[in-house]
Formats: sequence, C-alpha cells, structure tokens
Amino acid sequence: MTTLVQHHVENSTGWIFLNNTAKKNALRFEMYDEIFSALDAFETDDSVRVVAIKGNGGNFSSGFDVTQGSPEPYRDFVKTVSSKVSKRLWYYPKPTLSVVEGYCVGGGFELAMGADLVYASEDAELGEPEIDFFYIPDFSSIPCIALPRKAKEMILLGLMVSGKEAVDIGLVNRAFPADRLMEEVEAVCRRIVSLPSQTMAMAKVALNGALDLQGFGHAINHGEEIAALNSEANKSNPDCIAFHREIEEHGIKAALDMVRSRGIWKG
Repeated sequence: MTTLVQHHVENSTGWIFLNNTAKKNALRFEMYDEIFSALDAFETDDSVRVVAIKGNGGNFSSGFDVTQGSPEPYRDFVKTVSSKVSKRLWYYPKPTLSVVEGYCVGGGFELAMGADLVYASEDAELGEPEIDFFYIPDFSSIPCIALPRKAKEMILLGLMVSGKEAVDIGLVNRAFPADRLMEEVEAVCRRIVSLPSQTMAMAKVALNGALDLQGFGHAINHGEEIAALNSEANKSNPDCIAFHREIEEHGIKAALDMVRSRGIWKG
C-alpha cells in the first residue's frame, strides 16, 4: 500500500485516511484502488463495527486530480470507480461515516456523501464545482438528499456551502467547531460500537430499501449515465478540448483564467 491512503483499526472503528496532502487529498486512480482494498479488509474483519473516512492535513479532498487527464472510457470509470466507491459506502454492510473539514469538493464531495453519516467542521467548504471543468457529478446524490432549489444552485452554479449551511440543507448530519470535530465523531463511533451489530446491519438494509423504493438508486444510476454522456459530448467541444490542453501545459489556474477571459463564464 502506498502512503496516499492509510488505514487502521482503532477501538472497533476502521479508519481510512486520504493522505495526498500535497494536493489537498486530490483523488488519484491508485487511491480509489486502496480505498476499495481497505473496505474489503474491514468488511471481513469482525472486530470492525463502523468504518470512518477522513482526509489528513486539514482537508477532506479537493476532488479528482484532473492533471491525470480524463479517464477513458469515462462511463467505465463512473460505473466501476468513482460512483461505485460512493455506492459501496452507501450499501456497505456496516455503518459508514465521513469526517469533513477544509475542502470537500467534486469527487471528494461525492466520496463523502456515500457514507451513512456525515459530520463536518462548521467552516468546511463543500460542493460540486465540476461545471467549471465541463463535468457534472458522477454520484449525483445532492438532488436526492438536499433541498431541490439548493441542489440546482449547487450543481448549475457550482455553489459551495459551509459545513454549517450543509446541515441546514440536509447534506450533513451535524457541524461542529473544528477543534471539537474529532471528539464528537469519536463519540458517535463509540455509540455505534455499543449497539448490536446484526440489528444495525438490518436497520441499514431497511433504510436503504425504503430510500430505493422512493427512487434513490434509480436517480443515482440515471446521474451516472448522464455524466458519461456529458463526457462523450466533451470530446467534440472545442472549448473543453482547449481547456484541458491548457491544464496539461500550464496548470488548472491558467486554464480557468483562459476560459473565463474568453467569456464562456465568469467567476
């Protein structure tokens, strides 16, 4: 295992730490593999009663590392990697929990939203700014769990929200001052560990089943297909082609400045 993802068990909690701190825990291809491996290990470890995922260095994740280039074929990436890891957390047989602080955006936001429970620092910054990069969410959970008007604002405008506001619109369970976040999360983990694991598993099946009967699963699958369709459309979009060429040659900031200066959008 590389150092980009770390995992260990402590007090019956399986911890997964994103550790690409030089890039605010931007997600690289190999990191997804390591997250899946950690989840596989924790699933068969009877000592693990809850799984928690957190970013090191003060940030959850700045999203997919676009300097890797666009995955090809994109539909396979969505179905077998990016959205799949979020669904793995959502339907995991044990309770899952995300600990959010700092940046939690794009693919990192989608990863965090896959957990059953999400706790954030009040000053965390959460959102889906993919539209700035010609993309839309792979795991499109916002329309399912947030207020509809706020969902449109976040996805159509790439609006970011604080941890405190994320609670108000239903994306996060609770938000705490940054210096209390881990203390509160550890208390939640202790509570989960104290409860009967088999009953907890059945309760999760019941909850997820009820949400799927209301359309959650279909909505997520629909979002995956549209994300893949958008990626295909980008291949013939000259603005998108020029944007990603600029990323390769001069970096993300230069690419954003280039497109904004051409009047495609302003920000």
